[in-house]
Amino acid sequence: MKCAAYLCDGGWMGVDLFFVLSGFLITGILLDTRERPNYFTNFYVRRALRIFPLYYTMLAVLFLLTPWLHLQWHRGHIAYLFYAGNIAYNLNPDLAQVQPAVSFLHLWSLAVEEQFYLIWPLVVLMVSSRRRLAWICVGLSLGALALRVCLLLWLPRGDAYEWSYAQLPTHMDGMLYGALAAIWIRTLPLEQALQRARKILPYAMGTLGLVIAVGGIDFHSITMMVLGFPALAATFACLVLLALQNGSLVNEFGKIRALRFIGRYSYGMYVYHILFWLGLVWIQRWLQIRLHSAVLGGVSFVLLMLGGTLIMSVASYELYERQWLRLKNRFAYEKPEVKLAV
Repeated sequence: MKCAAYLCDGGWMGVDLFFVLSGFLITGILLDTRERPNYFTNFYVRRALRIFPLYYTMLAVLFLLTPWLHLQWHRGHIAYLFYAGNIAYNLNPDLAQVQPAVSFLHLWSLAVEEQFYLIWPLVVLMVSSRRRLAWICVGLSLGALALRVCLLLWLPRGDAYEWSYAQLPTHMDGMLYGALAAIWIRTLPLEQALQRARKILPYAMGTLGLVIAVGGIDFHSITMMVLGFPALAATFACLVLLALQNGSLVNEFGKIRALRFIGRYSYGMYVYHILFWLGLVWIQRWLQIRLHSAVLGGVSFVLLMLGGTLIMSVASYELYERQWLRLKNRFAYEKPEVKLAV
């Protein structure tokens, strides 16, 4: 039980892994295409085709289901149309839900990513030197740390934790470290980048371990806010770099079919996984009564939710999202011209 609770408390760290992966992949695309025509158009249209159809369709369907689910919308929920839900629900916690059946709590991370990528392509285009861009990543990460410290000094402790966790200026470490990794492998020989990762990883993991030992694994602690975020981002960024080495443990782990399967449908799983948790929690209580065990009932409920989420995500991708993704071909990145020596 304690082990399971510990894992649940640390589940939030998976979001930072996705931040690092997103920063690494998207920054790589931006660096490779910054000199090509339609730089902004191709990037934003391709990203919109991946993110918008499912997201806005989900919101539209929920709105249409309002009479049947008795959903209680507020004007503040309009913020979710503009990927500003993370700001809205920190101002008014009631906006994290649409009572009595829907939870939007998890959508904060998508808002943070979309806010970051509204700005980052312009930064990559304006900064021609990759070395300078790398230092900008470091500087912005230090700025995020300074902002978290200021919030801890100015706000009540609980408010400081929540604002630090769910806002772009204070939780962009993962995307910045992922971007830094993308810059390294384009400016350094791969082996040199891997050597840096091997040197940094023990210190990053050691710092993260110390943070967890002192303040716990949850993000509601001063040590996690100050040292944990950058240590976590550095750990994941190093692991992403090490995954590029054929035959490495991380590389082989990434080849597991189950993980690749989940990766394909991960966006739908993210959107759906706790969307209807509020409306379905009665099933957990029913299972606990029927099975005469709070633990077995809880585990059964989680497995049912995971199974339902996976089914919805696969169906959503194959029957709906895929149709939109085909349109990406119309906005393909042009291949660089190959200059032959004369």
